[in-house]
Amino acid sequence: MKISEKKIIQIEETLKDFKYLIPRFKEIKDNPILLKMFCSRNRNPLYDITGISYFKTGLVSEGLIKSGGKGVDDHYIQRTFSMKIIFNLLCENPNMGVDEFILLIKKYSSTISITKDEHKKITLLTRNTNEINYHVYDKIGILVPGLLEHINFK
Repeated sequence: MKISEKKIIQIEETLKDFKYLIPRFKEIKDNPILLKMFCSRNRNPLYDITGISYFKTGLVSEGLIKSGGKGVDDHYIQRTFSMKIIFNLLCENPNMGVDEFILLIKKYSSTISITKDEHKKITLLTRNTNEINYHVYDKIGILVPGLLEHINFK
């Protein structure tokens, strides 16, 4: 699967923006309140980027398969949490290129398909907590074959 040239430019620009935010991230990363605010207000570029098919894993919950219905996209790692991961990795490698950045986005900000009901349950269970979506899938009976392999691909 290929990313369009227009989307590559958007990803490159987002990477440049994020690199300029590294000093601010370093300044607030040990303050949980400011860190959450930082990650929340800077998460939307990931949503804008990950709306294309390249960032859809193709993974589907067993519930969605059984229902045969239309699924909804779920960031198995909420964008606020993936921002923290991505910024920590950018701090380790501030000269990161766009290809490596794309791999980070693919690993930490891609989506899976689940039922609307599963999505509602996940949202209720993880909202305003420090729980990452995929960490609680098992607790509420959401099974997504291949997800752990995808997350551990690099």
